[in-house]
Amino acid sequence: MRYILIALIVFIFFGCSTSKMVNQWKDPATETFLANKVLVVGMTADKEIRRAFETELSQELEKNEVVAVRSIDFFESSFNNVKQSEADLNMLQQELLEKGFDAILLSKITGQYSKVTVVQAYRSFAKPYQSFRDYYYSNQHIYQREQSESYRVYISETSLFCICLEKERELLWRGQIEITAPSSSEKGISDFVKTLTAALKEKEILMTE
Repeated sequence: MRYILIALIVFIFFGCSTSKMVNQWKDPATETFLANKVLVVGMTADKEIRRAFETELSQELEKNEVVAVRSIDFFESSFNNVKQSEADLNMLQQELLEKGFDAILLSKITGQYSKVTVVQAYRSFAKPYQSFRDYYYSNQHIYQREQSESYRVYISETSLFCICLEKERELLWRGQIEITAPSSSEKGISDFVKTLTAALKEKEILMTE
């Protein structure tokens, strides 16, 4: 029975989404915001991850009748390699306006931390130690800072800015999503995009139900 319970916990834990929304904020003055055209920006130095993320998110937005453009297609290859001045950003905003954009959606990883797996936590709690010696011997690895059976949780932040003339560079929505280390980058991106778009729909930002 004990091993069946452990197997069930593993199935539930690893079978669910790797992403969850933990915090979000919406401009109280904005009830609904439907963009004409949004620039999707994945802020990472890893070009392959950036391309995959921007592609999946753009495609999901397009399915919901939002015109979305990947920043990897819009920016020149040298844009992200050079620190941009205020004047450069003003010129960029003007270019975006001239090309019909009225919103920018930016995502980035802001931090990470470790967590022990459900199985390890259950095993540590349920094991019937018979003596101090047994308990101490089984847990002495803690002194060596070993992190067996642990996993990484990444903290991401996504922000939507309006670049409309009446709301210049105004933050409309921001969300914090935790990403539990997925089995592959493809699954991590897919789960993240689903969590993000569900939140945007709920708040009627960029799209509606």
